[in-house]
Amino acid sequence: MSREARRREFLRSATGALALGGLTATSGCLSAITGSGALEFSASVASVPDSTLESTGFQEYRVEPLPVTREFTVAGETREVKVTNQLAQYDKAAELAGERLRAAMFVVLSTPAVEIAGQTLNPVGELSTRELARRMLTRYDGISNLQSDGEETVQVLGTDTTVGLFTADATISEGVTTTVRLHVSEAVQAGGDFVVTIGAYPTLLSGQADDVRTMMGAVTHDGG
Repeated sequence: MSREARRREFLRSATGALALGGLTATSGCLSAITGSGALEFSASVASVPDSTLESTGFQEYRVEPLPVTREFTVAGETREVKVTNQLAQYDKAAELAGERLRAAMFVVLSTPAVEIAGQTLNPVGELSTRELARRMLTRYDGISNLQSDGEETVQVLGTDTTVGLFTADATISEGVTTTVRLHVSEAVQAGGDFVVTIGAYPTLLSGQADDVRTMMGAVTHDGG
């Protein structure tokens, strides 16, 4: 796999592993999901303004919907739940090990809370930062050895939010392995959505932590 392909795979894996991967039905909402037809939920886009991208050196990689479909079988009846998450991905080029690489990334995931009969089916709102980080790395074979490195508080969408700090070993190009630092925020509820932010960069790069915090603090949500 080429370096560019691996980078894109990392960006997609970082969010695909989070997006409603554990959507579950509980006894209190079983009657609400029986019946005909699919239940559909869509998130509003959460993103970073252009002015912040300019000041931090990040560039937009993509902003796109990320659909997920799950089926539940209750009392012999099967019902689909169709969810459209929104994914915003940003990256930054840097000089590392003598190569110009797309080294740093920042991701914003907006995912519907999926409330049925007063209960939330989406587990993202209850996950710890470590579990969010673990899910993020599950599908990527070039990064391993996740280690906790403390936590801090950062404002995300105007809310004081716990951000877990982690390190991991990553292969960033052929024969080049380095330690990366990850900033993973707890989910913040914005309207009917949960919003999660993630920043990652090699520890060899200076000044990236402040840029990630700036990106987190600047996130906006189209739902208000």
